[in-house]
Amino acid sequence: MDIIRLAQSVGLNPKWVAGTNGGEYATFCPVCGGNDRLRLWPNKKMNNCMGSYWCRKCEIHGDIIEFCKKYHCGSFEDAVKCTGAFVPDNKMSVLYKKKENNKFVPSKIEALNDKWMSKANIFIEESHKQIWQQANILSYLNRRGVSEEIIKQNKLGYNPSDIYQDKTEWGLIEEDKKLWLPAGIVIPTADPQGNIIRIKIRRDNWSEGDQYSKYIVISGSQQGLNIFGITKDKNVMVVVESELDAMVMSFEIRNFGFAIAVGSALKNPDILVDSLAKKTPYLLICHDNDESGKKMFEKWKTFYSNSQACPTPVCKDIGEAIQQGFDIRDWLLKTLVKFWDKEDQDLIYWYLDYVHKSRKKHNTNEIFVNTEKEIMSGPNSPRAKTRELQNGLKLVKDTLDEYLKKNS
Repeated sequence: MDIIRLAQSVGLNPKWVAGTNGGEYATFCPVCGGNDRLRLWPNKKMNNCMGSYWCRKCEIHGDIIEFCKKYHCGSFEDAVKCTGAFVPDNKMSVLYKKKENNKFVPSKIEALNDKWMSKANIFIEESHKQIWQQANILSYLNRRGVSEEIIKQNKLGYNPSDIYQDKTEWGLIEEDKKLWLPAGIVIPTADPQGNIIRIKIRRDNWSEGDQYSKYIVISGSQQGLNIFGITKDKNVMVVVESELDAMVMSFEIRNFGFAIAVGSALKNPDILVDSLAKKTPYLLICHDNDESGKKMFEKWKTFYSNSQACPTPVCKDIGEAIQQGFDIRDWLLKTLVKFWDKEDQDLIYWYLDYVHKSRKKHNTNEIFVNTEKEIMSGPNSPRAKTRELQNGLKLVKDTLDEYLKKNS
């Protein structure tokens, strides 16, 4: 398998741009988000194989074996087999040991310049005002589970037409080049202080075979993954691919968890997400139901042993499942119950069903928040260990059963 087919198999869409080194291809960079910054050379001869890659922005680089290991297979030995690279036996053991001993190092996050942040905040405010005039966009977002409350909370916006501005106006040192703000849904990411650190736009006029991706990360955006929701004192971290899905997820589980959007299944955790993944008890990887999604989970599992695969039982991803009427919150809650001892699972399932029916019938969203949060703290929480929590749930069930029996 050459590096072009390999890139296509993990969701990239390389396009021929030059004849350098027997053919040069450009595509989206899974690390920094540069739209056509990642360059691939399938015919470039390397030490042990044919094919190499390099990002002109973040400067990740290597040969086809390294590319396959990072974004497809997870191990050096499997990458050699997958790519059909020829590595002599006398080199294989040395290279294998060298590569496998290289532990995962999360990417660092560089500070943004003040000019970029100022321009980004202005653009987000303007696009947020625009979105309320777009009935078709609001309808689309609502079908994906993105309510008006979520739109307001995350400052989602809409850019009605392509905008080209001098990069120097945004504090970017690239003379004679324009910063492209394409028409489409504007998806910002903010830091805990509310400052915009990353902008992605879901393009209006994208179609299959387009030179550029459906989702464009705006030049100068901070590298790293997207964190949605308050992370302090939360026991559940849910990792998804799409920012919109992460917004919905973080809203639905806000009383006991938060969400991370990787933006691309190929991206590795940054230093902030790495610290959260290591200290959060339950790490659920809600990957897409496709080959790229499965590879994403396999990669996270190699980084964090507490990773649990958690794809939706219906549709390709969370967004599609919600459009089909799937209850994400109820499903996720019941998924977490599987961490409990078998003897307690039936009791907790009953309680969650009772809460779910009450919430649907009476719109009592916040009534059961504290008990739900305790349940989602897992079987190792203080009240669960002493069985105080389980005894309390059993008392509720027995009392309700007795009441219904008398009034039936």
